[in-house]
Amino acid sequence: MLTDPRDLALDYYFGDLQYWKLPQVAADALEAGHDGPALRRLAGLVNPVGSDIPTSEIDAAFREMGVDAPITEDNARLALAIKAARKVASGESNVFDEATYVRVHLCRLSDPPDVLKRIVNLSREARNAPRSQWSRIEADLVNAFRDFLTCQKP
Repeated sequence: MLTDPRDLALDYYFGDLQYWKLPQVAADALEAGHDGPALRRLAGLVNPVGSDIPTSEIDAAFREMGVDAPITEDNARLALAIKAARKVASGESNVFDEATYVRVHLCRLSDPPDVLKRIVNLSREARNAPRSQWSRIEADLVNAFRDFLTCQKP
């Protein structure tokens, strides 16, 4: 079953989808009704190594699935942060978990982009905060995610 092609592309361009999984992704895309020469070539690969799959072929396969590819790593990070913020807003996920995901995974424990600094700083604060501060930090994080979403394009 094919996951949303844009989600797959975001994972790939951020570095979370390994090249060796692409033949199965391409086969799933073909079964889901997407088609094109790049998807067909990728789907036919067996036990590929990195050099078997040129970047241009991957970009073309994602375009054949309707994704505006390639996606820069920074844009993928931002889109993944938006998904995390939407999970918080919908109540689908815990705000502390999503803040940690942004701080640790998306920002890789380094200086975050300005748009994510507030979330990252609150996540850092939460790491060692006494229990008496959790409610305040939780509310601040919810607001930070909400404000982040408000600043993003639809």
